[in-house]
Amino acid sequence: MKKISGLRLRAGLTGLFILAVFGGLAARVAHLQLGDHSELRLTYQRRVIHREELKAARGAVRDRNGRLLALDESRKNVGVDPSFIHAHNNPQLVQAALSRFLHVEPAMIGARLQETHRQFASLEQFVEEPRAEELDAYLRAHSLRNGVVMDNINVRTYPHQNLLSHVVGFVNREDVGSAGVEQTMHRFLQSRGGIRVSEKDGRRREMASRRSLQIDPTDGADVTLTVDMYLQYGVEEALDKALEQFGAAGGWALVMDVKTGEILAMASRPDYDPNAFNRTPSENMRNRNVTGSYEPGSIFKGLIFAAALNEGLVDPEEIIDCEYGVWIHRNRPLRDYHPYARLTAEEVLHKSSNIGTAKIALRMSPDMMYGYLRDFGFGQRTGIDLPGEESGIMHAPRNWDSLTHSRMSIGHAVNVTAVQMAAAMNAIANDGVLMRPYVVREVRSPSGDLLFKRHPEEAGPPVVRPEVAREMRRMLAGVTRPGGTGRRAAIEGFEIAGKTGTAQKVLPGGGYADKLNVASFVGFLPAQNPAVTILVSIDEPQGELRTGGSVAAPVFKEIAEYAIGYYGIPPEGF
Repeated sequence: MKKISGLRLRAGLTGLFILAVFGGLAARVAHLQLGDHSELRLTYQRRVIHREELKAARGAVRDRNGRLLALDESRKNVGVDPSFIHAHNNPQLVQAALSRFLHVEPAMIGARLQETHRQFASLEQFVEEPRAEELDAYLRAHSLRNGVVMDNINVRTYPHQNLLSHVVGFVNREDVGSAGVEQTMHRFLQSRGGIRVSEKDGRRREMASRRSLQIDPTDGADVTLTVDMYLQYGVEEALDKALEQFGAAGGWALVMDVKTGEILAMASRPDYDPNAFNRTPSENMRNRNVTGSYEPGSIFKGLIFAAALNEGLVDPEEIIDCEYGVWIHRNRPLRDYHPYARLTAEEVLHKSSNIGTAKIALRMSPDMMYGYLRDFGFGQRTGIDLPGEESGIMHAPRNWDSLTHSRMSIGHAVNVTAVQMAAAMNAIANDGVLMRPYVVREVRSPSGDLLFKRHPEEAGPPVVRPEVAREMRRMLAGVTRPGGTGRRAAIEGFEIAGKTGTAQKVLPGGGYADKLNVASFVGFLPAQNPAVTILVSIDEPQGELRTGGSVAAPVFKEIAEYAIGYYGIPPEGF
C-alpha cells in the first residue's frame, strides 16, 4: 500500500513538473509574442538588417569648351572588421597584405586588427581607385578579402589646382558649395543620395533576395561656364609675372566679351588651391574682382567725358586751361602728375589731366553726374553670378561735401569693384549699352537635358548715344598712341582704346598714402569694332614707376596679344 502511494506521489510530482515546464514555455512564448522587446529587436537588426547609403556624384564644372574644372572622383575608404578577421581569416597575412598597399604604418594596422571587440576600424580614407583595385585584386588572389571593408565614396577634385580658383570655388567636408560657382550653383550641382535596406548572411554579405527597399541615387547636374581655361592660363601668367616684377601685394584682372557680357577670364591674387581649402588663409579666398572695392583713379575719367559729351557740354577740340599743374578749387589745391598749361579737351583725356577733367565735370550738375554714374552701374551690384559681390560706395549728392564733385570726377571719393569698372567701360565699347556680366552659361542634367541657360542681358537703356560711344572710342584710342599715358598698351597693327589710372590708397586713419597705390588699365580692342574688354589692376606695386601706364598697361598688352592670337581677332574686328 505504501509502495502504491509513493508511486502516485512521484507521478503527481512529475506531472506537476511537466505542467510547470509547459506552462513556463507557454508564458515565454506569450511574452515573446506580446511583450516589449525593442532592445532584442535592435540587436537582431544590427546583426541581420543591412542598411546602405547609396552615394551619387556631384555635377561637374566645365569651361566654355567642355574642359573639366571640378569633378567628383571615385575613392575608397579602407577599414577592417577585427572580430570577423580573427574568426574567419588570418590576421598576420591580412596585416602584411594591407601594409603593401596602404599609406599606413604596419604597426598601426596591427593595432587595429587586435581590437577584436570592434566590428569596424578605419585604416585609410580617400584611397585612389587604381591603388584600391590593386589591393582588392591581391586580397582576392590570396583568399584574404574576408573582413576587409572598402566603402565607395566620391571626392571633389580640382584638377587644375589654383587655376580659376576664385571663379570655381570649393566644396566643404559636408559636400556643400562654399565659394565661387560651387556655392552659387549648389542647388544644381548637388547630388541626391539613395538608400538600400535588405538582410545580410552569416558572413555579413548583403542578400539581394531579401532586399526590402531601394531608392536610387541621382547625380548632380553639370555646369558650363563662360570662361575659357586656355585664355585664363594667359591672364594668370601675365598677372603673376607683373606681381613678381613689381613686388606687388596683389592684383586682379578680367576679360569680358563686349557684345554679351560673358566673363572669358577672371583672376585674383593672392589665390589658393581648392583641393586644400582647409589650409588656406581666408584672405586668399577673396575674389578681388567682385568683393574688393577700391578707388579707381583716372580709369574713371573716360566715363566723365562720355557723360559730358552726351550732354553736349564739351567739345574735343576746345581749349582747357590746366593751370600749369596746380588749381585752387574750393580753397584746396588740385594737382596734375605732370604740369600742363593749355590742352584741348581730347588732350586732357590722353594725358590724364586731373584739373582739366574736374573742370569738365563741374559743367554738369551734381545730380546729372551722379545719374550718369548710376546708369553706368556704380553704387549697385552688377548681379554677376558669383558670391559676395559688393556694391561699392557712391554717395548721393545730398551727402557730398564741397570737394566731392571735383574729386569723384578723377576717380576719388568713390569706391568701385573691378567687375563694375570693366562693365562700365564695356558700355562705351558696346555703343553705350551696359551689359550684365555673368560666368555661368548653362546647366544640364546627367542625361543631357537643358535645365538653365543664361542669355545676354542689357542692364537698362543705353547710357550714352551710339555716336557718343563711337567718339569716345576714337578719343580713348589716342591714350595708347605716342604722347598718351597708355602708350605701353599699344599693339602694332591694332588700334587699342583704353585709360590708365593711378589711385593712391586711403590710409586707415584718413588721408592718402604717399607710396601705396593701385595701378590700373582698362580698355578694349579693336578700338572701333571691339571684341573684348580687359581690366588689369596691380595692388601696391613697388619702385619708382608705380603708375598705371608703367605697371598695368604692359600687362593689358600681354593679355590682349594672347587673346588676339588665341581667338584670331583681326585688326578690324569681327
